[in-house]
Amino acid sequence: MRQPLKANAGSIGMAELGFTFEDDDEAVEPMAGRESEGGASCDAGWKDELNLAEFPIAALSDRIPDGQTTLVFEDRLEPRDSPPIVRRLTIMGTHKHGLPTSLDDEVLVGLIQLTKRRSNFTDARVPFSRYELIELLGWPQSGQSYRRIEEALHRWVGVVLMYENAWWDNTAKSWVDEQFHVLDNVTLYDRERWRKTSARAKAKAGGKADKPPLPLSSFKWNDVMFQSFQSGNLKQLDLELYLKLRLPTTKRMYRFLDKRFYRRSRLEFDLRTLACEHIGLSRTYAPTELKRRLKPALVELEQVGFLEPLPPEERYAPVSRGTWRIILVRGRRDGAPGDDPDPDDGLGAAEAPDDAPSELVEALRARGVTAKAATDLVGAWPADRVRAKIEVFDWMVGNGDKRVGKNPAGYLVASIRSDYQDPPDFRSATAAVAKREQADRKAADAKADADAAARAEADREARLKAAWDALPADQRDAILAAVKAENPGLSRWKKMLEPLCLAALEARLRDGAPGPAPAQHFLFPESDPAA
Repeated sequence: MRQPLKANAGSIGMAELGFTFEDDDEAVEPMAGRESEGGASCDAGWKDELNLAEFPIAALSDRIPDGQTTLVFEDRLEPRDSPPIVRRLTIMGTHKHGLPTSLDDEVLVGLIQLTKRRSNFTDARVPFSRYELIELLGWPQSGQSYRRIEEALHRWVGVVLMYENAWWDNTAKSWVDEQFHVLDNVTLYDRERWRKTSARAKAKAGGKADKPPLPLSSFKWNDVMFQSFQSGNLKQLDLELYLKLRLPTTKRMYRFLDKRFYRRSRLEFDLRTLACEHIGLSRTYAPTELKRRLKPALVELEQVGFLEPLPPEERYAPVSRGTWRIILVRGRRDGAPGDDPDPDDGLGAAEAPDDAPSELVEALRARGVTAKAATDLVGAWPADRVRAKIEVFDWMVGNGDKRVGKNPAGYLVASIRSDYQDPPDFRSATAAVAKREQADRKAADAKADADAAARAEADREARLKAAWDALPADQRDAILAAVKAENPGLSRWKKMLEPLCLAALEARLRDGAPGPAPAQHFLFPESDPAA
């Protein structure tokens, strides 16, 4: 019997592999009878790996320029109590299969979900069928989709990711250097080979041999990736929303912002850093072009309720010449992952008055507690007690405390049930958190005051424009002539004369003025709005 074709990271030159399959391994029987391997019981919610959500690991387009085999993304962190950290990710593709593209990134998201479904991240080798993966991604069941899956798998075996101070080790709780392939191995079976093998076996047995079971294809995660899964460096992912998004830019922005919105609902970034280093737009674009290319993604995320709609003057804030900040506010979309109970939590919508129970269950599960135990703990003990014990547990793990070394999850469960006393040298971060929350409240109040002032100024300007429009022509000409006489250098700049004319009109209105009339946007209709 011929052996299944394999793609191994240890031999990156894969020209000899020659995958040309068009039929899937289990297109006739998609995963029948495989629930015992983790399917139904473990498929509790879709997940995303946090490192993969932080930096792009694929190009935004589905076509890469010929000869390009490297992408580099980097940013700069400035911690409060330590020197700045430059984080850099270099993505290196093979000459045969090149760099990963937006569709390859989508396939990788699907592989993460299959791993969750199969074993809940307990086995690095994952049996799968291309039929099942295509169904999961919502692609058409066609030869083109099958070939595209194989092409993506080829790339993820060959691609090397080199993280410099950019890979978060959730066990060590620090940024580390890592260099690895995403997938170590891929094994693919096709129906045609199975049919030929089955026919030969039947012929040897005189036509009475039973059909051998159709083997499953499989892939195996690299150790670095799999250890990150097992350490709980995961977040919930609204897969239905992710797959519904139309643009690759939107999908990339959604994954990044969904991670960053975890602790706050308002985010502010340097425009170039967000667009070029975390979304993947070209560094050659000027700020105006970056804004133009981000606009469709922002509009799409606003339409689905993930982002709060903001006008351009609130979305972008100038810092200096050529430098802008971008402001993003999380929307209040029904069904957002942080707002509804996790299906594995055993909580229906009616039983979950707020998002605290689901957050706590997810926090416990991320630290190794089983779904049932986490749900029971959150239901039996006050939320403040569970949060406090998680805080102490994280501190003990970070300090290498021997009491949590042998069975960390068991220690956490026992500490909640038995209300263990805090270690004598434990320093609670509550004061720091309260200080940050107070600063956030002050910032929110300041923004509300500024918004109110801006609305008041807009109302004032609208009233004055209405009054100006209602003035007789000779009075308007008189005010304009007086303003020009006082500001001779502005005679040619009609747009700059507008606020001065309004101020002059406002002074006259204090002693009486004509009633308002419908407003027009410019005092001087013949002026160029862009001037």
